[in-house]
Amino acid sequence: MSSASPFSTLGNIFVDPGKAFDDIKDHNGWLWWPLVLMVAASIAMSVVFFSHADTAAMFAQQMAAQHTQMTPQQMQAVAKFQSPVVLMAGGVFGSLVGIPVVYLIFALYYFLIAKLAGWNEQGFGSWFSFAVWSAFPGILAPVISIVVFLLRGQSATRFQDVDILSFNALLFHLPPGDKWVSLAAAFSPFTIWVLALAIFGLARWTRRGAGYATLVVLAPLVIIYGLWAAFKAFV
Repeated sequence: MSSASPFSTLGNIFVDPGKAFDDIKDHNGWLWWPLVLMVAASIAMSVVFFSHADTAAMFAQQMAAQHTQMTPQQMQAVAKFQSPVVLMAGGVFGSLVGIPVVYLIFALYYFLIAKLAGWNEQGFGSWFSFAVWSAFPGILAPVISIVVFLLRGQSATRFQDVDILSFNALLFHLPPGDKWVSLAAAFSPFTIWVLALAIFGLARWTRRGAGYATLVVLAPLVIIYGLWAAFKAFV
């Protein structure tokens, strides 16, 4: 009898991903464990950040970076939507809705590719499970950021104060007004880990080889971020 369980799989996805991907194939219901944990970690980061945020200073920095001039009346009107509570609520809502939607989109992508390529063993639920589990190591990014941010004990004036593991924070150090800052901040070492894990898992599930799996996993990201970079280059 297999000793597999959702709890052991939460650990195996880090230390024994082959076994993890084999085990989740027949247990789509397990996806709620990593999904709930990732949503909770994202919500925690929003709560920690905005509870320490100087939102007035954040807004002033954003306006300065965009070279936007506003009258005192306009500033006062906008400030109503810049309170920590409102921004925290937006972050919580985005985590609750945005994260599942992203994995549903990836699941649909894998499901359609599977149909077109002729691997019909897995249904949509299996690919939803695959998308969630392959992304689970990314939970370390918000957890580490929260711990380091709290240990520093500082007041946040920009999201980069808590987003300490992005390539922008680690390598590029682009200022908030730079047109490339959002692109540089969108990637981290955990992004590479998650992509490599998805490639490994897809190759294991389909038996089509690492090259084939790499093409399937990276194609949509290359298109999306390539278009994003092209837009930034010409704006």
